[in-house]
Amino acid sequence: MQAMHGRLSDPGSYEALQHFITDSPWEAEPLWTRLREMVPVRAGILALDDTSFPKQGKHSVGVKRQYCGALGKIANCQVAVSTVLLDDQLAWPLSFELYLPKEWLADAARCAKARIPERVRFREKWRIALSHIRRVLKAGFQLTAVVADADYGSTAAFRRGLEQLGLRYGVAIRWFLTMWTPGAPRPQTAGEIAAQIPEVEWQHVTWAEGTKGPLAARFAATRVRPTKSRGDRWLLCERSLADDERKYYLLNLDDTATLVELVTVVRSRWPIEQQYRELKDELGIDHFEGRSYPGWTHHTVLTAIAFTFLQLERMRADDEPRPTLPHVRLWVREIMAVLYVVNNRKLLHLIVAFQRNPPLRR
Repeated sequence: MQAMHGRLSDPGSYEALQHFITDSPWEAEPLWTRLREMVPVRAGILALDDTSFPKQGKHSVGVKRQYCGALGKIANCQVAVSTVLLDDQLAWPLSFELYLPKEWLADAARCAKARIPERVRFREKWRIALSHIRRVLKAGFQLTAVVADADYGSTAAFRRGLEQLGLRYGVAIRWFLTMWTPGAPRPQTAGEIAAQIPEVEWQHVTWAEGTKGPLAARFAATRVRPTKSRGDRWLLCERSLADDERKYYLLNLDDTATLVELVTVVRSRWPIEQQYRELKDELGIDHFEGRSYPGWTHHTVLTAIAFTFLQLERMRADDEPRPTLPHVRLWVREIMAVLYVVNNRKLLHLIVAFQRNPPLRR
């Protein structure tokens, strides 16, 4: 906040901005409702994800040692459950909610200090996710599918909740999830089933074009019946082309779905990584240093509003896609470097002299 305010306004009124974000009593949820109304894309795949914010100390609201996706390990961090609507080109954030661990909500003094409302109760992440999906549906979005990582996909109650809402899904699962296959005397893990698939049934599938070339892997799919579930599902198995790393997914698409259709659904999550980089690196969604629950919710929704504004600006381009924030930042740096050289006579003369009399090469 301080850095932003110093560029945009009188530094003497910084306390007003800080009060607006940290202490002002306005609610974030009405802004999320309005934001969902303004999203121009009304249909697409809904991606669920955990967004982690590494922290130091014990006082930031909801912080604890837990898995931190930003660091790829167990670390001291906050974790938020988020939903993002994906269309062909852009991603649209629809909700963020801070996950509050049990030990936080069991400590009344700690909750009071962080100004956590009394109405807030502990909920597992998958329950938070289902409540967000209901809000998205209530807002009038048509979801062609829901995708999520293994923390959500491995929970049978979460998958059952999606099915009760009449939604298709393609979710990652852990290798040890058990399921029945036709003719098998006992349930087997996803890893065991994948190991039995003949080599000739693995197909090379490309799902997108990345910055370093095609995104591709080997895939195979088979019909299974997960334990704790009724009816058959698709088990999609993936093998990396680089190191043969295995990944596994469950999908409730029709039994007539092709392998390419299955891969397209589960791999639709890949654009969200770039979108989160912009939310964090360019818009600072993880840069909030305050410790209060209201401050965190205010900061998050305002960041989502700023991101949505940028997406709307990108949609205005008629022929070419709008540049990303990193590209714009690079251009600004280059322009500023040129201006610095032009306005620095000594440096300019040094460059001219270097061009006229370059150092001897050995």
